[in-house]
Amino acid sequence: MNERFLTFLLLARWSSALLALMYHVRFLAFINYDAVEDKNILLTGLYFLTGLGHESYAIFFILDGILAGLILHRQRSGLAADGASLGRHALKLYRLMLPGLVLGALLDYAGVRLFIGTGVYTDFPEFSTLALGYVPLLGNVFMLQPFVVPNFGGNSMLYLLSYLFWSLVLLVLFVRAAGLPPPWRRLARVALLAAVMLLMPYKFLIWAAIWLAGLGLVFLAESRAWRPPLLPALLLCGATLLLSRVLGPGTRGMEPVLRDWVIQLGFLGAGLGFAAIAWSLFPKRQAWQGESGAYSALREADTWSAQAASFTFFFHFPVIMLLTALGDARLGQPLMQQPTMSASLWFAFLALASVLAALFVTGALAALLRMLAGLAHAMAARRQRRGTLP
Repeated sequence: MNERFLTFLLLARWSSALLALMYHVRFLAFINYDAVEDKNILLTGLYFLTGLGHESYAIFFILDGILAGLILHRQRSGLAADGASLGRHALKLYRLMLPGLVLGALLDYAGVRLFIGTGVYTDFPEFSTLALGYVPLLGNVFMLQPFVVPNFGGNSMLYLLSYLFWSLVLLVLFVRAAGLPPPWRRLARVALLAAVMLLMPYKFLIWAAIWLAGLGLVFLAESRAWRPPLLPALLLCGATLLLSRVLGPGTRGMEPVLRDWVIQLGFLGAGLGFAAIAWSLFPKRQAWQGESGAYSALREADTWSAQAASFTFFFHFPVIMLLTALGDARLGQPLMQQPTMSASLWFAFLALASVLAALFVTGALAALLRMLAGLAHAMAARRQRRGTLP
């Protein structure tokens, strides 16, 4: 597959992860922008950039939708001999979920035991709530957050992982319905769509729509040779990001439910703006020659760097909350302080520590999986040798 496009996917994944991370670090480390005493253009730019947290979520969903679209397109074209499948892609989310839950449990329990009086775990109910115990843990293992149980621990990003998982599951069911006889096929698909529209919360529907936009982009790009020029796509993305950022302050007079709808749809617009850039860079058909595009894109998504970016995106909360509590209680770095030089260095340290934690966990997991694969291969070879002995 086109190497430029694969590089774009990786850089966009890391950009999304870092924006989400800095968005949450800034809320914990710095005071709100309206209360900043010494404003300047660099500080204003930092607050604007770190305010693109939810827009970065939309970018991440578009990226995962593109991967799902590549898999589905190859399957429908009869070229999926590489083993890529939507079900396998959904199950790979557990490669992030299981070690992330373990890390989060260790850090959250340590934070509660050592720093519960700091306010990090109690002063931000709209930001992150601390739901510990076996019931939320088990519910999160089965991806039931936020539908049945809350996000486990203080990690408020886990609902996004669940949204991705169930979007994939619903798509698999929709695709599998094609194997039914024609009258039942349409009935099953209509019933599935109706159940989703009636039973799922509207936030899931909006984020699923963002994800489907990434999936649909693949089929659009594969059916059209034309690509939008990059510069207009960049300008459109910038405009949608700006619009999404101003919707929050600009809708304060609306009813809460209507305001949330408008803001959520702004995130959808930001995702579509980013999708325009992806469409501009999407390789044309001749770039599919040779290795399967779905396989190469999924192989890129399975690399250490890409897995670390995804882990940073989904599991940075427990890391920064524990360190923020430590800073508030022991290191003279209080919550929500003025953005001084010392506070800015603390901000950078929190972000860097979270990335390093993600690199360590994903690297250790990859090494463990390689070791287990090697042991399984050695055992299989030993059994084969024993079977050939007289």
